[in-house]
Amino acid sequence: MSIARLLGCCLLVVVGLGAQNVDAPRPVVLFAGACIITGGDGAPIDDGALLVENQHIVAIGHRREVRTPAGAVRIDLTGKTVMPAIVDAHVHLGYQRGVTFAAENFTRATLVDQLNRYAYAGIAAVLSLGTDAGDLPLQLRAEQAAGRLGGARYLFAGRGLGAPDGGPGTPELKASAYGVTTEEEARRAVREQIANHVDVIKIWVDDRNGTVPKLSPALYRAIIDEAHAHQTRVVAHIFYLDDAKDLVRAGVDGFAHLVRDKEADAELVSLVTSRRVFVMPNLAISENGTHAEAPAWLDDPLLRETAPPDVIDRVRASFPRRSPAQVQRAAATYGSMQRSLARLSTAGAVIGFGTDDGAVRDHFYAYTAHRELRLMVEAGMTPSAAIAAATRVSADFLRLRDRGTLEAGKRADFIVLDANPLDDIANTQKIAAVYLDGRKLDRAAMRAAFK
Repeated sequence: MSIARLLGCCLLVVVGLGAQNVDAPRPVVLFAGACIITGGDGAPIDDGALLVENQHIVAIGHRREVRTPAGAVRIDLTGKTVMPAIVDAHVHLGYQRGVTFAAENFTRATLVDQLNRYAYAGIAAVLSLGTDAGDLPLQLRAEQAAGRLGGARYLFAGRGLGAPDGGPGTPELKASAYGVTTEEEARRAVREQIANHVDVIKIWVDDRNGTVPKLSPALYRAIIDEAHAHQTRVVAHIFYLDDAKDLVRAGVDGFAHLVRDKEADAELVSLVTSRRVFVMPNLAISENGTHAEAPAWLDDPLLRETAPPDVIDRVRASFPRRSPAQVQRAAATYGSMQRSLARLSTAGAVIGFGTDDGAVRDHFYAYTAHRELRLMVEAGMTPSAAIAAATRVSADFLRLRDRGTLEAGKRADFIVLDANPLDDIANTQKIAAVYLDGRKLDRAAMRAAFK
């Protein structure tokens, strides 16, 4: 049997159908000749070798240093680059299905489809951040743990907490969050989510430009205290600089956004850096507003592969309808965010990775992660630092101890690229193959199943 046919029999997982056969025997596989970006602190490994057995990496190093067991399958990746699969720590799954955006879309079929799109784009895990009501997330997580469901690993914060009507800004998402008014309500809501083994607690601290009440300091302090008593971290949606500072002092563990009313000043940078608060820049959703004409990225092949054509067409038609004043305001806010990220990154803050996919209509699932990487680099981060944020740093924050870097003992979750993203971060989109749990995804079959 040829190597190609052997790989087709032994390495293929039909993630497009949402199923995995974890009991099927797998060969030991040596991937050799690529430049390997490990996601750790070390330099890339030129002419590297990655030895995979079952779901895990058993050896990694220069080709000459990795011993190949007898009978191992060899895959030549000369000229390719290998990087860890991405971890997106801020999405909102389930609300967009094709051109419709509604709470009624939060179904098994929608969630499975979206998890498959993320996997197709080289994203190993996603955290749906506070808009996941009901038992369906628990069911899908159990199926993934049992090996009956593929796609990106589904992590979630369950129902997030805010003031009444002060949670998600999008009307379709509002009912998914708690509105709390007393400390006991807040603590009880936290305990309910923790009983469902959520990965983090999500809070919203924002008055939406004075249109809704804001979660009070007394309530978010109670939420943080209760969550920490149960060894669970708290991630906050923020907008205002002063709120961000007080949240850090209150013990918040992460920010889902940068501040946007002002630039991050020296005090906030010092607080965030010294207390190791996990910060997701979340640039793409704001950068969208800076365009008066359709941007070039709408023609990216990866977008066309992962998003319905009619949704892309609707987004394309939306840009010329913006007024010059709207674009000018968005550009000013976005420039402030870029400068804030540069300051935080230079100071050594913990920069993580999130996209806010699904928070509003037509904010593309899966593809946006690659655009976010480009925007982080445009804001001043190095490609290496941006990749680390999207892999190791986010995996560490989410306590995915077996993901995020390529090293012995970790899961074999990686992307094979046709070009090196350290030369041009846009090269993360040039995907030749994706491997999750050591299995090669049948991306052609997955793409054919996308609607």
